[in-house]
Amino acid sequence: MSDAATSESKSASVVSPGSENAARRRLTSSASTSTKIKRLLWAGVEATLFRLSFHTMSRWRSFLLRCFGARVGRHCIIRRTVRVYYPWNVSIGDLCILGDHATLYSLGKITLGNRAMVSQEAYLCAGTHDYTDIALPLVTLPVTLGADTWVCARAFVGPGVTIGEGAVVAACAVAVKNVTPWTIVGGNPAKFIKTRTLSS
Repeated sequence: MSDAATSESKSASVVSPGSENAARRRLTSSASTSTKIKRLLWAGVEATLFRLSFHTMSRWRSFLLRCFGARVGRHCIIRRTVRVYYPWNVSIGDLCILGDHATLYSLGKITLGNRAMVSQEAYLCAGTHDYTDIALPLVTLPVTLGADTWVCARAFVGPGVTIGEGAVVAACAVAVKNVTPWTIVGGNPAKFIKTRTLSS
């Protein structure tokens, strides 16, 4: 038997007969009925009252998020195209900015410190799957942005990641590990570029 055939045989033997049943379990949401109802209500509000509001109406959008359990600080700018999955899992500090088309995939807790900024099309992801289980059950891990952080355009911050105070995640970077305070990281996966030094 060739090496390729042997390898294929070994790969096939790893897949258990229960794999199909496990795969079917992936199609069933683990969310409770009450969570599904809240999510449905929020989806309707987000698609209408939130999304169709005038672009400068950040206070109104902050109010809507609070109505669904989010903690939103003072004087925040939240653009109308921002996407928030579960508002009740979100905590936003004072003077924060969420840019156009930024996504807070808040299956788990997402926390933004005071003056944190999330630029356009950035993605904060607080949910993943357990790859050690063939059924890939949902795993929620918190995402935390410290005070004065900046997640730049189209950057991705993964589950369980903490962006330290004052750190910058450069445009299109993929942060899958914690970022040291007052550093700038970039690339995929994100790596240290330099220390962030303030001019004043």
